[in-house]
Amino acid sequence: MSDPYRLDDRIVIVTGASRGIGAEVARAASRQGAAVVLVSRSRDAMDRVVDDLVGPSRVVVGDVADTDTVVAALDAAEELPGDVWGLVNNAGINPFYRAITDTPLAEWDEVIQTNLLGAAAFARVAGRAMVEAGTGGRIVNVSSIAGLTGLPNIGPYNASKAALDAMTRTLAVELGPHGILVNSVAPGTITTEMVQQLMEANPALVEKLVAKSPIGRLGTVAEAAEPIVFLLTDAASFVNGHILVVDGGRLAAG
Repeated sequence: MSDPYRLDDRIVIVTGASRGIGAEVARAASRQGAAVVLVSRSRDAMDRVVDDLVGPSRVVVGDVADTDTVVAALDAAEELPGDVWGLVNNAGINPFYRAITDTPLAEWDEVIQTNLLGAAAFARVAGRAMVEAGTGGRIVNVSSIAGLTGLPNIGPYNASKAALDAMTRTLAVELGPHGILVNSVAPGTITTEMVQQLMEANPALVEKLVAKSPIGRLGTVAEAAEPIVFLLTDAASFVNGHILVVDGGRLAAG
């Protein structure tokens, strides 16, 4: 009997794969037997991640909202053994910290381009490829508990992640008949570089978030990545259109 947690003979595309959750997803998927296409703006950082992988991989440098990057990622996948099975839309930015009333529309555009439209671009092309292959597949969109709450001063980020969850549900309905399951993972406060930047901008906010966590700490990138990889596997074959919150109980605590 085959192990439902394995990803042998399957290709997984991971965006935002140069660091943080995306890099750890690439490592974890590789350990489960997947060939991995890593996508990010930073080749040097991705090359360091590749050094940790145990199987075949390819690196694509580019902006996720750029159609050329999407095409390049699918072309790179064709060079690897197996079928394109998984897409992890992890690329995301949160570079601004100010109230919505003080946020220029240009800053909204920048965040939405990467966090939402980049994911849509990859889902559009990869989803079509999965449908044409007829072998099923998985798409996991990495959202955030910020999309489920009203955290202050990061309005564009909150909105982009809420929209990403809405796109997840729509894709799940549209692609489910083709055996392609689509889910979101909504991490809480994870020790990524983005959170480090938030801590520098407003350490009191992060301290408040930790204080509200029932387990009293931040999550690790591995704790966010492993549930994502689970959703890529056959072990999650009846999970579709779900928003999996991985936050140590933060939302449950109110």
